Amino acid sequence: MNKKPKFGYLVPTRDAVMRAPDGRADIHRMIDLAVLSERMGFDSIWIGDSILARPRFEALTTLAAIATRTSRAELGTAVYLTPLRHPVSLAHSVGNLDLLSGGRFLFGIGVGPPNPPVKAEYAACGVDSRKRGLLLEEGLQIMKGLWTGNPYTFHGRCFEVNNVRLHPLPGRPGGPPVLMAAAADAALKRTARLADGWLPISPSPESFSTDWEKIRQTCSEIGRDPETLLRVLYVTINVNPEESRAEREMGEFLLGYYGSHHEGITKHQAHCAGSPERCAAFFKGFVDVGVPHFVVRFGAAAQEPQMERFLADVAPLLR
Repeated sequence: MNKKPKFGYLVPTRDAVMRAPDGRADIHRMIDLAVLSERMGFDSIWIGDSILARPRFEALTTLAAIATRTSRAELGTAVYLTPLRHPVSLAHSVGNLDLLSGGRFLFGIGVGPPNPPVKAEYAACGVDSRKRGLLLEEGLQIMKGLWTGNPYTFHGRCFEVNNVRLHPLPGRPGGPPVLMAAAADAALKRTARLADGWLPISPSPESFSTDWEKIRQTCSEIGRDPETLLRVLYVTINVNPEESRAEREMGEFLLGYYGSHHEGITKHQAHCAGSPERCAAFFKGFVDVGVPHFVVRFGAAAQEPQMERFLADVAPLLR
């Protein structure tokens, strides 16, 4: 391990909404957790996104609030469903967030899984889920074009933009880095062609390596250096010296989050429950195949003990 891995904290905005009896969850606690994570030493802070399928706080406005109370940690979405929004207005919001945060924003984007709740979410938003890949691709091209600050024209199958110029510009020239969630071959190729980074949920180091090699191959075909791409892996963990308790808490968390079909979903995601040593070995497997940055979702109701245990007992074994 040549470099120390970076660790980000996923704020549990979905879990908070699920536990709220009246649908009005405590957003101030979410912001406080984000501020605490920076103070404790996490390198980045992340928010998930869903409008209806898995309700939670809106990601960009929540990150804007967090940006005003933090100064060091990077801020990211893991991941934002861009096809549900029009790219011109989204470019404006995202650029403003990057400016507000002082250029700390990492724009993780994706299309969501093709399951019934997500398809219903697309339908409710007036978007054809069958076109979600094309919508993401064209939308990203438009946003990147607008973030240059120059007049921009685009004629695609889904969108048309004629001589549009966007201000204010993002905090970073050209806009924030865009990291794409991708596992299918078409999405991996799209990542290599259009994104600034990759944000997978690979369940094992072997699957990460296989998919990363596909991205590298596409980069080689189009003359792009794959090492310029950021790599951030989304993982779910529960750290506890009492491994049976860690596994029980993780199971309860996943059942509440995904419902009765959680085992079918989570077999495709990186997750680990157990002792600090077991969790460190889990992370080391990914670090050894080239993962430099992790989004850590803690599979537990009590967040602070998990954060403390992770930074005190797991991270030092890797750093």
